[in-house]
Amino acid sequence: MIALVLLLCFVAAFVLSACGPAYEVPAGEVRSASVIAAPSTKPALDQLDSTLQERNSTLSAEVEYLDTEAMVERIDAAPQADVVLTASREQMQDLEREGHISGDPLPLASNRLVLVATAENPQNILHFDDFAERVADLRVSTCAADAPCTTQVADLVNAYELDLGASDATLARASTTDGPQTPQTPLTDLGAGRSDAALAYVTDALAQDTPLQTFEVPASERSTAEVWAGVLEKPQDDAAAEDFFEVLAGEDARSAFSEAGFLPPPSAEMGASSH
Repeated sequence: MIALVLLLCFVAAFVLSACGPAYEVPAGEVRSASVIAAPSTKPALDQLDSTLQERNSTLSAEVEYLDTEAMVERIDAAPQADVVLTASREQMQDLEREGHISGDPLPLASNRLVLVATAENPQNILHFDDFAERVADLRVSTCAADAPCTTQVADLVNAYELDLGASDATLARASTTDGPQTPQTPLTDLGAGRSDAALAYVTDALAQDTPLQTFEVPASERSTAEVWAGVLEKPQDDAAAEDFFEVLAGEDARSAFSEAGFLPPPSAEMGASSH
């Protein structure tokens, strides 16, 4: 009789655990994860936040958007945060090597560069090759000095011998960031009339309220960046960090990044990345 009761208890416990949700915040307990993120992830994280609010989730995220240099300085100086999102695989690898990341990072998405002009397109740019032929006579805005997309832009410059009117290999740049919640992009200068064209992430172009013309950039291997997430080694809230990381690994995050224009993460990395 005792053995039968124990067996029934075991079966009941197994069924309940198997039928439970992928992640669950205890009823009535509100958790907020502190997130440090690359500015290019803002459209997707905004969408994810809207999804969580629509579902009356008790989990939220306070996001601070920092460029590469500021992110490194913040994490090196005891960040008081839970999760970090980088727009560069190399940057996440650096954080791992320096012991800042707990567990395996998660590849979230890929982002790609596009050539962007205003809807009016006063320089009558027709396609990337047309842009490349006339680039020396155009004002071009690109990402900030230490942003991850600088690598992609530099590779394009070298591959197609683009003359951006730069000196000492310094590219034309967009305005500096006004604050952590208002990340600037190369499109800032384009919209203000300070440039004729921009090399920018496609997600930044899709996030704009004003119509734009976009042109594909060839050689995707030179124009694609990877977005990665990781739990910091010493999160300020362990439970909130784990909960938000699980959300990032779930369907809601995949949909949010897709709707923001991101591509899926590289398939070769997916099997090696779990938490």
